[in-house]
Amino acid sequence: MPGLKLVEIWQSTLAVLRPQFWTLFAIAAPFTLLVDVALTLFGPEPPKTPAELTPRIAVVIILIPALIGGIAQLAVAHLIARPEDTPRVALAAAFAVLPAYLGAVLLSGIPTGIGLLLLVIPGLYIAARLFLIVPIAVVERLGMIAILKRSWTLTEGHAGSILLFLLLAILFLFGATVLASGVGAALGSVLTLAGLKAVGTFVAALASALVGMILSIAVTAAATVIYLKLR
Repeated sequence: MPGLKLVEIWQSTLAVLRPQFWTLFAIAAPFTLLVDVALTLFGPEPPKTPAELTPRIAVVIILIPALIGGIAQLAVAHLIARPEDTPRVALAAAFAVLPAYLGAVLLSGIPTGIGLLLLVIPGLYIAARLFLIVPIAVVERLGMIAILKRSWTLTEGHAGSILLFLLLAILFLFGATVLASGVGAALGSVLTLAGLKAVGTFVAALASALVGMILSIAVTAAATVIYLKLR
């Protein structure tokens, strides 16, 4: 199969998002947007140094959001792969494959994390080869090790394009997060000066969470598009 092209990935992702965006938004929001806002408003303060990252804080701000957010990713991937299904069917499929998916994520995190710690590029390369685990998990319903093997097989010869997409996605995520934080902080400051501090804090948290959710939907859509092309 000819190599994937970055432009092709981008155009195909936009093509599947346009007709389903609000459906995908509605199905993802309870598991991502609401969780992020709740953690920002009521959760512990994010650690400023590695020493401040206690097991309890790691569970609350990393593990729990990742677990709940995984449901949204699986449901989004299901709806993109099978647009004829209803959101209820997609959510049922997401919950059904969640244990195998989480096992695959934990297994993939070990080599990816080691690669990122030692040298960034090897870690990103492994992430590119295992980029398809969400759609594979929810469409093919394999065991956790089989999910990883299937992603590795499908991405053979296409890691360069996927890696480039991931690098651009990381840069875009960083820029969008900084922009959203700035806009949210500005709106929060204005509302605070107007005597609406609680509303300002909520608006700032909502702006950041909204950007994060949209980017999560987009990345999941891209992974599903790539999977459908390589399958």
